[in-house]
Amino acid sequence: MVELNKFYNEDCVETIKKIKSKSIDCVLTSPPYNMTKRKGGYADKQTRYDKYNDWKSEEEYNLWTSNIFNLLDDILIDNGVILYNFSYSIENPSLPYTMISSIIQNTEFMVADTIIWKKSNSIPHPASYNRLNRIVEFIYVIVRKKEIKSFNCYKEVSKVSPKGQKYYEIIDNFITAKNNDESTSLNKATFSTELCTKLLNVYTKENDLVYDPFMGTGTTGVACKLLGRNFLGSEISDKQVEYSIERINKI
Repeated sequence: MVELNKFYNEDCVETIKKIKSKSIDCVLTSPPYNMTKRKGGYADKQTRYDKYNDWKSEEEYNLWTSNIFNLLDDILIDNGVILYNFSYSIENPSLPYTMISSIIQNTEFMVADTIIWKKSNSIPHPASYNRLNRIVEFIYVIVRKKEIKSFNCYKEVSKVSPKGQKYYEIIDNFITAKNNDESTSLNKATFSTELCTKLLNVYTKENDLVYDPFMGTGTTGVACKLLGRNFLGSEISDKQVEYSIERINKI
């Protein structure tokens, strides 16, 4: 069994094995993007993370991702939701699409919605004549195929017709939020608390249990604490776990 509101310093596969079946209400994460093959600058594997080597073959990466989703299937509650932030790089512009295809083909999950996350500033490509600046990323709302019509979402009822038909508040699949919570020497690709809180407000309720398999510097945990959600996080970097514990204890 696992202790709630804790960062586990281990591979997420090991943590998932300890989590009670059907106990996680929502998975919210931003996994490694598999984008650091290029040497030098932001994408250099020597500077992006302090421990993880963020480059697999496309086939290896997609298999690795699908295997994790098959494990998540056991711990996610019925009608639970996985919110999966993912982007691409110059080296692997097709990866988001092959990854999602692999998940659909090899697991019980499918994409129910795609949310566009607009950042405050873009990643420019000034030396490229045909690459546009990247200012958006994707949040894939992933649910079990059999639960496509029943997965949890907490939009409020805006009105009820005379015949009893419920109508719900309008929430667009376009979220503007900060790029990250400041780069650190341990992780150059930190997550955004602003984004996490906006997502959790739609897909979770107070006291829900949220799991992040790739917790990094603890952003998902921070958002959960701010909103009154419980959390579990896995992270292989001992230094990032230490940083996360110190960070969340300040809230």
